[in-house]
Amino acid sequence: MPVTDEITLPFIDPTIKGQLLDKGIISFSFAPQIVFGYGCLNRVGFLSLFLKTKNAFIVTDSEIEKLGFVNKVQKYLELSGIKSNVFNEIEPNPQEETVIKGAKEFKSTNSDTVIAIGGGSVLDSAKIIRLLVKQGGKPSDYNCKTSTIMAVHEMLPLQISIPTTSGTGSEVSIVAMVTSGHEKVTILGYPLISTIALVDPKLTMSCPPNLTAMCGMDALTHAIEAFISLRINPVADMFSLQAITLIYQNLKKAYLNGQDVIARINMSLAATVAGMAFNQKSVGLVHACSHQLSGQCNLPHGLANAIILPHVLRVNKKVSMSQYVTLATALGLDLTKLSDDEASERFILEIEKLNKEIGIPEKLAECGVKESDIAAMIPNATSDISAITNPLQPVTKEMVESVYRAAL
Repeated sequence: MPVTDEITLPFIDPTIKGQLLDKGIISFSFAPQIVFGYGCLNRVGFLSLFLKTKNAFIVTDSEIEKLGFVNKVQKYLELSGIKSNVFNEIEPNPQEETVIKGAKEFKSTNSDTVIAIGGGSVLDSAKIIRLLVKQGGKPSDYNCKTSTIMAVHEMLPLQISIPTTSGTGSEVSIVAMVTSGHEKVTILGYPLISTIALVDPKLTMSCPPNLTAMCGMDALTHAIEAFISLRINPVADMFSLQAITLIYQNLKKAYLNGQDVIARINMSLAATVAGMAFNQKSVGLVHACSHQLSGQCNLPHGLANAIILPHVLRVNKKVSMSQYVTLATALGLDLTKLSDDEASERFILEIEKLNKEIGIPEKLAECGVKESDIAAMIPNATSDISAITNPLQPVTKEMVESVYRAAL
C-alpha cells in the first residue's frame, strides 16, 4: 500500500501488472493550447502575433503545398505583417538528413517561429528541427534508447502545429520520430510539445480514402493502446474512450464520403483527443512492431498499426480482458450472454471488420513485407520504448516474432 507523509492511499497499487507509478502519484498535463474548429486556419495570423512572431518558418511537404494550404497560411501571415519562408522537403518517413537541412535553413533565414502544416511526419520533423536549432547535433543523438527524456532540456523556438490528417496526434504530444538509416528514432521531451495546436477539420476534406483509413486506424491504435497501457491515469482513460467511440462511429463514414463534414470534424477531434491520451500513458506492442515496419520496410505508420493491431490485441487479451469488455461496451456492441472472454474476442473481431470495411490489407505480405524481413525487426521491436508500457510483460523476442508471423 503506497504511503505518503500525510495519508495512506489504498486506491492504487503500483505493483499490479507492473504499473509505472511512484507511490501512487498520477501526473498529467494537457498542453498545448488547442484551437479547434472548422475553418479556424484563418486564426493563424492572429495566433502568430500572439506569439510575437516576426519571421515564420513553415515546415511542410510538397503535396500539402500543391493543395494550396501553405499559400493560405502565408496570406494570413502577410495580413498580420509577418514574413515567412517555406521548407517543403519532408518525406512520408522523414530522414535524419532532411531535418538537419531544415534546421540549417531555419537559422539561415533568421526565423523565430515554426509553423508546421501537414501530417504526422511534418509535425514531428518540425519539432526535431526546433530541437536541432537550439541544442545542435543530429536527431539520433537524442534517441530515447540511448538517452533520457531529459536530453531535450532547453526552451525551444515556438511552434504552431496544423494537422492536415486525422491520425497521429503529434500536434499535442511530446514525441517526435525520424528515420536514421533503417531505424526509427524516437525522441521524447516536454519542450518538444507544440506551443499551439491549430486543428482545422476543413483541411482533412481533401484526404483520399486510403490515407483517411490509415490515419484513422493510427488514431484508434493510440486510443486503444493508451487505454490498456500499464500506466494508470483515469483522466487520460476518459480521452481514450471518447476517441475510440468517435472513431468507431465516424471513420467508415469519412472513408466512404470524404465530404462528410460532421464525420471529418469528429475524426479530427478524435485524433487530437487520442493524442492527448497516449501523451499521458504511452502506447504498447503495436507501436513497437510498427516502428520497425516503417523503418525497415517503409510502410506508412498508420497502415502498419492497422494490420498489427488485432494480433497484438489477442496476445494481450489474457491480461487486458476486462478492459476489452469496457472498450466493446464503448463501441455499443451487444454483449448479452457473453462471457468476458467472448466479449473480448467480439471486440477484436469488430476491429478486424472495421479494417476490412475501410480497405486495410489483412496481411503484411500484401504490402511487400517478406518473411526474411522479420529476423532483423525482432530485436529493435523488443527493445522499443513503446514495449515498456505494453500490458503483457515481459515483451520477449518470442512474443514479437509471433505477432509478426501472425500478421504476415
